Amino acid sequence: MDEVSMLTKKIKIIIFCLLISLGVIVLAYGAFFHSIKITTKVEGGSVSITKSEPALVKEASVGGVARDKSGKVKQTYTGESPKACST
Repeated sequence: MDEVSMLTKKIKIIIFCLLISLGVIVLAYGAFFHSIKITTKVEGGSVSITKSEPALVKEASVGGVARDKSGKVKQTYTGESPKACST
């Protein structure tokens, strides 16, 4: 009975550690690999900037980015970003 109890405790610990590791991997993937290139106009042409998904959501909520007809994400302002929602 003691050996079975120890075996189930070890299995539970292993499963727990695997789930924690998987969670850390998923968080790292979300933080580092979810980004989009944004095209912004500057003097003499346009520049591509890479922004993370949370920053892009904030920009979209205040009207700072929009999709053009080709499907690319473009900045709608030059200089300082808008501070509040446009509505």
